Amino acid sequence: MNDTLIKKIDWDDSYLLGIQEIDLQHKKLILIANELYDIATRDDQNYKILMPKVIKKLSDYTEYHFTAEENFMKRYGYAGSENHKAQHDGFVKEIRNQITKLSSGTKKDFLEFYNYISRWILEHIAKSDQVWAAYVKTKI
Repeated sequence: MNDTLIKKIDWDDSYLLGIQEIDLQHKKLILIANELYDIATRDDQNYKILMPKVIKKLSDYTEYHFTAEENFMKRYGYAGSENHKAQHDGFVKEIRNQITKLSSGTKKDFLEFYNYISRWILEHIAKSDQVWAAYVKTKI
């Protein structure tokens, strides 16, 4: 993969769901993910020390956020909540697999990891999250 093809993502209001709590969490997820990008693209040899801390932060916040989303869906009786949870679980499983591989990773490996997670998060917000949020907004 060519590093120049991997771009840092920016929040775009087109990703807003209209549920403030979840929108703020999505923005924070992207900010944390962007910390990975920053470390992987800086000329800093401390990345092997910094990267595990940011990955842990991202992992912890992702779990917190997914739980909040899943609770929202259950609270308002969203019928697709189990399918949505399965998407979350699949992502968490893949992240755990990647983290194991990254223990001896290079900056390029971390950048490719960033590319995977940032694309997954944005696609998930743009598609799956929009569906449940539209339903929940009719119930609030």
